[in-house]
Amino acid sequence: MDIAVLIKQSLDVQELRVDQDTGKIYVEDAPTKAGDIDLNAAEEAVRLKERLGGKAVALMLSTWGSSGRRQKEAREALTRVLAMGLDEAVLIMGEGAERADTYVVAKALAREIGNRFQLVLAGEGSEDNFSGLLPARLAAELGWPYVAYATSLEVEGDVATVTRSLEDFEEVVKVKLPAVISVTQEINKPRVPKLMEIVKARKKPMDAKNFSSSEEPKVRIRELRVPKVERKRVIIEGDKDEAAEKLIQALKEEGVI
Repeated sequence: MDIAVLIKQSLDVQELRVDQDTGKIYVEDAPTKAGDIDLNAAEEAVRLKERLGGKAVALMLSTWGSSGRRQKEAREALTRVLAMGLDEAVLIMGEGAERADTYVVAKALAREIGNRFQLVLAGEGSEDNFSGLLPARLAAELGWPYVAYATSLEVEGDVATVTRSLEDFEEVVKVKLPAVISVTQEINKPRVPKLMEIVKARKKPMDAKNFSSSEEPKVRIRELRVPKVERKRVIIEGDKDEAAEKLIQALKEEGVI
């Protein structure tokens, strides 16, 4: 069984700088990496491949520009998942890709996937955006069934049995392949590649393709800013017991408790 794994080049949100006065986010300065939950998707693909055979391929459409720095970061992110055990990677980037929304990305990835794969795995969302829309849009473009929030996955023949988390309960569904499935971090613990595995991964095939699309995005981001939250700066005075009572009362009045 051949599996495609969607890997997003995500901003490292821990490295984001924000102008405290204006709320501006310096996106261009932040480094990128493979999405954290995408690593769970990659791990699940490797485990399925080890049990069932076939090939597992990483697909990335970079939307953070195509500068030399971004190209290097994208390749490093793909090398990371290749070192985990994926067989090859496809990197799509180029002029216009930075304007692509999930609508455009889904159409571009659907063209790349075609009929090559029997299963597409993805993370449920990315930490820099977390819209969670891309896997569902991709499934719609392919005309395949879609299952979200997978916490476990078993494949037998052309049927996948998926346990999915729905907040207060879990649901077990069976879906006929080919299908698109998005996973949560609870599905597994991604392996950490050893140095020699990283070295070997650099020799695995990585096909670089130029982004091309005639579709116009449905969503345009005009500006990214951190919302400004004014604190009330309430000072509670008194001894320990008295201050605790005042704090509880204040929290009740705010509807916190």
